[in-house]
Amino acid sequence: MGLVKLEKGQILHRAAKDIVSTIEIVVKGTIGISNQFTSISLGVGGLLGIVEIPGNTYIYTYEALEECAIYSYSFNSEEDIPKVIKANPKITPILAAQCVETAAKCCDVYDKEYNEALSEYNQIMQDYSDYPQLCIKVGEAAKTFPEIDQLISPERNNDIPEWSFSFIRGLKDHDAVLRKNVYPLSLDIAIGIIMMNYTVFSKISNASQLLIEYRKVLKTKASAFISTMKVIRAKLNDIEKSEENGESVVTIVNALNTILLYSELPQDVTTKFEEEINEFKKNENRYDSSDEARALRRSIGNSFYDIYSHAFLKSLTDEALPMELKMFFMFGFVDEELAGEKNTAILYNMAKAYTPDPDGKVLTVYEWLKKIFNLEVDPSRNEFDQDWPTYLREQKTSGNITQEQLDRMTNSPTSRLNFEIHNLFALGNKMTFGRISSFVPVFDVQNVLRPLDSAYLTAARINDYYKMIRSVDYGVFCRQAVYSNTEIGITQLYYADDITPYMILMPNIGSRASLWQEIEGKKRSTPARLVVSIFNTENTDECMIKLFGEFRWEMCKTEQGVHWNDVTDPSLTSMYCDYLQFYKKNPALSADNKEKLKTDLKKYSNNFKNMFIADYLAYVKFEAAGSLRLNKIAREILFTFCPFAKELREKVAENPQYGELINHYNNRINNLAKPVINAIHKLNKDGVEIPPQISGQLEYLKK
Repeated sequence: MGLVKLEKGQILHRAAKDIVSTIEIVVKGTIGISNQFTSISLGVGGLLGIVEIPGNTYIYTYEALEECAIYSYSFNSEEDIPKVIKANPKITPILAAQCVETAAKCCDVYDKEYNEALSEYNQIMQDYSDYPQLCIKVGEAAKTFPEIDQLISPERNNDIPEWSFSFIRGLKDHDAVLRKNVYPLSLDIAIGIIMMNYTVFSKISNASQLLIEYRKVLKTKASAFISTMKVIRAKLNDIEKSEENGESVVTIVNALNTILLYSELPQDVTTKFEEEINEFKKNENRYDSSDEARALRRSIGNSFYDIYSHAFLKSLTDEALPMELKMFFMFGFVDEELAGEKNTAILYNMAKAYTPDPDGKVLTVYEWLKKIFNLEVDPSRNEFDQDWPTYLREQKTSGNITQEQLDRMTNSPTSRLNFEIHNLFALGNKMTFGRISSFVPVFDVQNVLRPLDSAYLTAARINDYYKMIRSVDYGVFCRQAVYSNTEIGITQLYYADDITPYMILMPNIGSRASLWQEIEGKKRSTPARLVVSIFNTENTDECMIKLFGEFRWEMCKTEQGVHWNDVTDPSLTSMYCDYLQFYKKNPALSADNKEKLKTDLKKYSNNFKNMFIADYLAYVKFEAAGSLRLNKIAREILFTFCPFAKELREKVAENPQYGELINHYNNRINNLAKPVINAIHKLNKDGVEIPPQISGQLEYLKK
């Protein structure tokens, strides 16, 4: 104890090594106090070590930043701090002023540490969001990092009220006045100021330690991902440098010849297609409406699907598929000149980086055709709404095939494949392209209307849209099903069966998404089939919401059957049709509402389905965000049959437009929940395991 002199750079106390037994007053020079991430400096009058815990190792390292002198006192508990101050009555105002300055520095340091921790977290999450797209750009398959999904953002310590930061900074701002007129008034006042500030920066010190631990854990958990991102960014940098220097990053030469040779079609067929592609790419006005241009596009389309089907069949036994063929199957790519050099490189990397959807619900058309060929799913309906068995029966009835042929074709992989290629593939490809009259199935640089990386719909992006729509319209993909198990005393209990649709990515650059069919055959428990361009050129958010709205409408029609527009059997479609048919006589609608409906009906050619889809878009995109766009009747119908998820209901509950609707909804849900709760209580009482259908229904109703 007593006076200690320090040379510049000399360590007074070392973190995690030296044991706390003293506190010091700086009487000369400046002492630096540091931890792993930050540091502050204390000058004359500074109290060293008062935030440390006696008997423990030091949290901070204390180092002389210049030639210093300190006076050391024994430190066994917090009660020793006032004793040290009372032992130095002449310099008490200086100690008080220096303590305020130290507390203000601690406040600044804590803010800095918190912002840095938040910035580190945000950077990791932003990189994680960008990672799949960057992998596509460099042609690498994206890895999974489940540990990143478990990360949480840092939180400010609730033990430190915000007013205390303002109070301390206010004391520092008026330091000159306080040092002259307040601190010298009384020893007790000075001690009170010091101890008040000590309390605050002790809490700040504890909060700072928590942030340090948070950042260590964050770094440990994210280390593998951060290392991977460094490699990805280095590769991306190399690619950008190569492009700046005019170097070709990806070499694809004579892709059309590779594809045609692979298909093993007769020479006359491949020669014809090659001539057509050469003629097509030479014509700068290849999408005009002349008869010659139309005929050429039509002929290219016919040949394209023949080549695709032959190449597809060969690829099934090919373990080393050439990259040109993978690009052909995924994107309709046939020629590097037609696609453009830059786009060819992008498509190459996308095909190389492609990984299938782990849930198997988002598929390229190539993957979908494999499911058809392998008899995993039945072929889709054709343009006349005939499924595969119906089509075969119609062909037999028409005399086009015999019973023997029908029996042979029913489970023939090749027959099923041809049916799917010439129906869902050919028609869905044209439909999603958006401009039917100018459609051509080959990838063409002239159709690239937005950067490919932002237009590219990966499985991850589609699954994000599924999550988004469920977070708003939580029952969008649910079908009513019946559970029955007489052995446990349940004869009939209705539950919601959530069935994620298939999303089939068409190999084109298009502007539309469409519902191909809402169920498979007559089985209501089967997934819907949705089609969308693998490169979407429009507002993809709106495109997807409209698609989900179309599904809502068509699924309701399927479930209601012939009663889909019968208002005596209330449903989404029947109530909406009734609303539009008789809007002029509806007293709940204002004159402005009626005039707008008249204009909208004219805009949508009196198509009630398209009117509903437009309202559904407004409901999901704007009403869910608190921006009212619908009239009272449309809002009531949509909320009744497409209620918001719980979190959104709580947000809009204060809005008078939704208050009554939510009350009705809660009453209805409570009534639906009663038999489910009673069944669960009975099963628990009998010691019977709760079937997942019943427990799942209760969770569904809670949503």
